[in-house]
Amino acid sequence: MTDLTASLTTLTIASDGPLTLDRAKRTITGKIVVFGVPSSDYRRIVIEPGALTPRQPLKAVKLLRDHDDRDPVGFMLSYDGGDTATFSVPEGENGDRALAEAENGLRDGLSVGINILRDVPGALMYDEADDTNHVYAAELLETSLCAIPALAGAGVTDVAATIDRPRKEPIMTDTLTREDLDAALDAFGTDSDRRLEERLAQLGDAEPEVAPTFASYGDLILAVAAGDETARDYAQRLAYEGAATPDAHQPNTWVADTVRLVEQNRKTLNSFHREPLPAKGLTLEYLKLKSNSMTVEKQSGEGEPLKFGKIQLGSDTAKVETYGGYTTLTRQVIERTNAQYVNTAFSAMDLEYARATEAATRALLKAAIIAQMADGNKIALPAGAGVDEWLDLLIDAVIEYEDRGYTIAAAKVSADVFKRLHRLEDTAGNRLMLVSGTGVNQVGTLDLSSITGKLGPIKFELLAGAGANTGTFYDPLAITTWESAGAPWQLDQENTVTLTKDVSKYGYIAQACQHPQALLPIEFLA
Repeated sequence: MTDLTASLTTLTIASDGPLTLDRAKRTITGKIVVFGVPSSDYRRIVIEPGALTPRQPLKAVKLLRDHDDRDPVGFMLSYDGGDTATFSVPEGENGDRALAEAENGLRDGLSVGINILRDVPGALMYDEADDTNHVYAAELLETSLCAIPALAGAGVTDVAATIDRPRKEPIMTDTLTREDLDAALDAFGTDSDRRLEERLAQLGDAEPEVAPTFASYGDLILAVAAGDETARDYAQRLAYEGAATPDAHQPNTWVADTVRLVEQNRKTLNSFHREPLPAKGLTLEYLKLKSNSMTVEKQSGEGEPLKFGKIQLGSDTAKVETYGGYTTLTRQVIERTNAQYVNTAFSAMDLEYARATEAATRALLKAAIIAQMADGNKIALPAGAGVDEWLDLLIDAVIEYEDRGYTIAAAKVSADVFKRLHRLEDTAGNRLMLVSGTGVNQVGTLDLSSITGKLGPIKFELLAGAGANTGTFYDPLAITTWESAGAPWQLDQENTVTLTKDVSKYGYIAQACQHPQALLPIEFLA
């Protein structure tokens, strides 16, 4: 099986659920995905429950025909967070055709286009047992009406509407039945078919809308200052829509570069679970497992009571914090210097946003490690531990995680612990960790460029800034970060008196240790 983790980015999966069409409201509602079922193509993709996060705002998730972004017919109105969504189909020839085709059984299947969030740990997992790729975190980009879905069974269940458009011959009635619609469609005749083919040919030849091109954000700012109306319109669109340009545009390279600049500098934050931050509220409430006394045992005898147990859920809150900063640019700098100065200023703010949010995640993780150690939730490593003791530690940790129902993703350790791993030797004095080249008796590897390593089956990562003798195994579920989509955003305001422009970058984040039992700190015995 080819490793798809590195190559798979965007894919489409078809659903097999019922589709309902309400033409009075001009909406289409349907089951957009079937969870837990492999796709029929060679990729054998399985989308897991809760994996889909629609692009925001919801209107950005388009309803297409056959995944053709040049042929949009509607946009998302609502999403239940699971497998069902509702789309609005605006009036017009394109929308009328889509409604008619869906109702008439020509295109009554649904298929989703997604982008796997590969920066989220565990977003895509390969199951060798049944040769499937399981998606746990993906952005929902679009949904398409299709004629032959990969999973059969989609179908129209209800039609009750009219299309109020003046025509020489009425083709819709107040009470529309399937027979009425069939007769009306037949009445179009050969001339209607010819017009439809001409329209489809025009759509097929249309070029995608291209965004105005600027070498960098600094060049965009300079163009705005010079009075370029195209640049001004584009800058205003970015200010309202964040770092992502509209779907129909081909974004400038620097828009994506800004996102990468932030994400690649948040290694600790990206190691754990991430969720989109709700649109409203200054405090976020979340559920926690308070207690679990569930017990399943063999019945002691016929008629004897089974073991009783229950779970208790509690709730906790996390404050929504604002991270941001600003700088002031003079009109002289904007108008009389090159773009490099402006570019550097914006890059510096992006890096500082990444640094501040990464530091907050590290602080939360360190506090959680201390709390778990105090509660006795830890695993001990003897003083002067050699390779045998280290491997025993890994075995004991895996067993402990199996009992808790979590999975070890990796271990995060302080710099001194990482150096000890580097110096592990066998009884003959051979290094156990392979740094480069080839050797004997190696049971692990170190990548000094990224300060990561692997001992046996467990990956080790540097927890920067941690105190000596700090280490913990973790499941990504331990910590959850809720972050506003598209952050950091940008605001700017000009001062006509001082001839300056204040520019800020900011975003909203809430964080919590939602599953403390998913952490297993290492106690280094003296």
